[in-house]
Amino acid sequence: MNDMKTVVITGSQSGMGLATRLFLEKQGVKIIGISNTNDAEIQADLSTDEGVDAAVQKVIALSEGKIDGVFANAGVGGEYAPLVFGLNFFGIVRMLEGLQPYLKESANGRVVINASNSVVITPGIPNEVVDALVSFDKEKAYELIQKSPFWTYQVSKVAITKWVRKNAFKEEWAGSNISMNCIAPGVVLTPMIEHDLKDPRKAEGINKLPRPLGDFCKPENIAPLVKFLLIDDSRFIIGQYIVIDGGTEVAWRGNDHPKTWDVSFEDFGKL
Repeated sequence: MNDMKTVVITGSQSGMGLATRLFLEKQGVKIIGISNTNDAEIQADLSTDEGVDAAVQKVIALSEGKIDGVFANAGVGGEYAPLVFGLNFFGIVRMLEGLQPYLKESANGRVVINASNSVVITPGIPNEVVDALVSFDKEKAYELIQKSPFWTYQVSKVAITKWVRKNAFKEEWAGSNISMNCIAPGVVLTPMIEHDLKDPRKAEGINKLPRPLGDFCKPENIAPLVKFLLIDDSRFIIGQYIVIDGGTEVAWRGNDHPKTWDVSFEDFGKL
């Protein structure tokens, strides 16, 4: 009987995706990588419906329908909303919904989505755009973000995090034995960040971030957490947003969490 795990990784050929791929392969995991480059098992543009649908069909074919986990890692920054929202939000949801029946079939499916600690350390993220995305109102989201294009990336990451929180416990996911969570890295020395550090405006902001450990995270530091959530005995972790940023968030917001639940016992009893 073949008990080898099969995991799908998007953005599998660089940064956190590649580091996780190499780490999991050492554990005997079969990886089906998806990238916009031609050195992955599947080449696809996951920012478009057509690209996602084609990738899903290729995953099903390559895996013969045996899919144990998905690391939705691919992401992009910038202010071009169709690309950023397409890859960081709509594409992730569409891909996961396409693969859900096969994750369900595994009876112990796992999903990890690469979010960002920017969700909780960035002030002023426009929630009305987030709400439009989570409601899948594309036109409204595109219209609203034009007023504050600087927040395009952060909005997309908040939206995917909220989507996970709204759905991970439901019948389609936890009720189908699929554990779904987000990780929230801080600054990780990926090619994208190394590029940003060469931009004086971006580098100034990055270098101002608190670094309690004294340095920035490397992609190899993220991979063990992803492995734990995808492969190890972590089935009962559902719908969580797990920050892995070397202490940046807690240095700024340590007194903010946990926030107690301000609800009366009467209202609690009606839930």
